[in-house]
Parts: sequence; C-alpha cells; structure tokens
Amino acid sequence: ENEYINLKNLFHFMLNVFAKHSKLFLIVVLLFIVYFSFIQKPIYSSQVSFYTNYSESKTLSSISFINSFTEAPSDDLGFSISDYVVSDKILKSLVDKEYDIDNTKKTLVEYWGKNYRKIFSINPITTIKRINMMSRLGKDLSIEERKILFAKESLRDSIRYSEDRKSSLHTISVLASNPQLSKDITNQIFQSILSYSNEVTNVKAKEKKDFIQGRLFEINQDLENSENDRRLFLEKNQNIGSSPSLILQKERLERNIALYSELYLSLSDQLEIAKIDEKDNTSSIFLLDSPYTSPYKSSKGFFESICIVLISLFMICVLFEVFKNRNQLFI
Repeated sequence: ENEYINLKNLFHFMLNVFAKHSKLFLIVVLLFIVYFSFIQKPIYSSQVSFYTNYSESKTLSSISFINSFTEAPSDDLGFSISDYVVSDKILKSLVDKEYDIDNTKKTLVEYWGKNYRKIFSINPITTIKRINMMSRLGKDLSIEERKILFAKESLRDSIRYSEDRKSSLHTISVLASNPQLSKDITNQIFQSILSYSNEVTNVKAKEKKDFIQGRLFEINQDLENSENDRRLFLEKNQNIGSSPSLILQKERLERNIALYSELYLSLSDQLEIAKIDEKDNTSSIFLLDSPYTSPYKSSKGFFESICIVLISLFMICVLFEVFKNRNQLFI
C-alpha cells in the first residue's frame, strides 16, 4: 500500500521458501553428487591456434615491378576456415580415419556411430536434437549410412572455432571424453586445413599458368607480326626522312613493337611465378600453438555446477510460491 518493499519480510519469505523445500534441495544435491561422481563422463578439450596473415614478397623484374604498386597485398586463403571445419569434406575424412582409442585402432564411425539409435540423454537439449535428427532421416538409409551420419554430427558438435579478425588468429578446439582422441582429431583438422590451403593455392596457380601461357602465345604472335610489318615497311621505303607521313607510320610500328615486347616480358615474369606457385607447398598459415590437451576439464567444476543448479531451483521455487500465494502477497 505504501509502494515500498519491506526487506525484512522479503528475507523471511525467502527463508520460508528454502525451509519448505529443503528436502527437495537435499534430494537434488544427492542426485547431482551421484551423477557428477559416477555417471558423468569427463570432457577434455584440445586446441590449436594459428595465424593466416603470413605472406612472402615475390621478386619481380625491373619491367614488371610497377605492377606491385597497383596490386594490393592479400592474406585471403581462398576459402573460409569456419565453413571448412564443419564441411562434409573434412568431416567425412575425419570419421573414416583410424585413431588409437583405448589401445585399439578404431574409426569414429565405429566409436561414435554405434550409438546411432541412442536418442535419450541426460541433457534435454541433446535429446531434442537427436529426436529432431531422427525424424528428418530418410527411410532408405542403410545402417552404415546412419552410423556415418551420426558420427559426423557428433564430430560437428564437438568442434569449436573462433577467430580474431584484427590479428587473423584462428583457434580450433575439439571436445571428447578421450583426451588423446581429442588431441588427435585437433591435429588432423589442422593438417587438413594446411593441405586444403596448399591445394587451393596450387589449383589457382595452375589455372593462372594456363591462362598466361595462352596470352603469352597471342602476344608473341602479335610481336612477330609487328616486327614483320616494320621489316616490310623499311624494305619498301628507303627514304623515310623526307616524308612526315612515313616517319609517323614508322613510329607507330615501333611503338607497337615496344608495347608487345613489354607485355611479353611482363607475362613471362608472371608465368614463372605461377609455375613456382603451382608446385609450392608452403602455406600462409603460421602455427602459434601446436595441438595440445588442456589440463583442465572442459565441463564445469562440481561446486560451480551445483551452485548453478541450486540457484536455478531456488528461483523456480520462489516463483512457484509467489504465484501460489499471490492473493495474500499482493493485497
């Protein structure tokens, strides 16, 4: 009625809620201790970090050095790492690869795919995701295809990716219940990124080389034609100095020859660079931290988790009591 909150009464109300539901809190704590100690599997995280802004200057000739001022330097790898690490290309290669799991060589299809029928989980979000995935599956999928799909989805959910756009620092981490498996997968992801980066560079260089070779042939033909035109012109016109028209024609022919010669030399330089890039196995990716397993578990600690659970449960109980006694509380 006086439009203010009595803190003393609020405190007593909270205390009464806690006392009234103390048995529920105790049961939840006991269940959580059992789950945390005996049921929950520890989750380990391995990560790798690297830069993608490493670049190497290429030496050009004195004729083609002018192009270096007009071409802006680029650190672009030619593909998006965030898209690549969750693409079907890398996921398929990772789940088919054998890993040393519990002293046995297994693929992720064998290790994770065996749970392709498992739907329910302690985590309700995981359960909902699995039910949604199962409901969308085609009926004509074989058991092996279902195992592969489940393994790829499990791997995709375990990958974490982040990027610092200012420094071009990329960090990739993998979560798994087996620390060595987590590290091995992280290492395979990094090696796959290196391989794909080189593949993109080499393919682009080959396409560029083929294009330059075609243009170089055309320029060489134009150069030879211009030189033949000048030769024929000089053979037919012995006394050029007395005719301004002949002098102008000669200058045009010499200007065409100079232009084609410069283009030929410039394209020759670019062709050599493209040939080097086609066979170049170096990468603009520079490793910062090699794949390593974190000494800390990825999941939250016991005290942090129990505090979150108890606070959440307490707030639910308070809201329930407020709603239940709303007629007495709001008079």
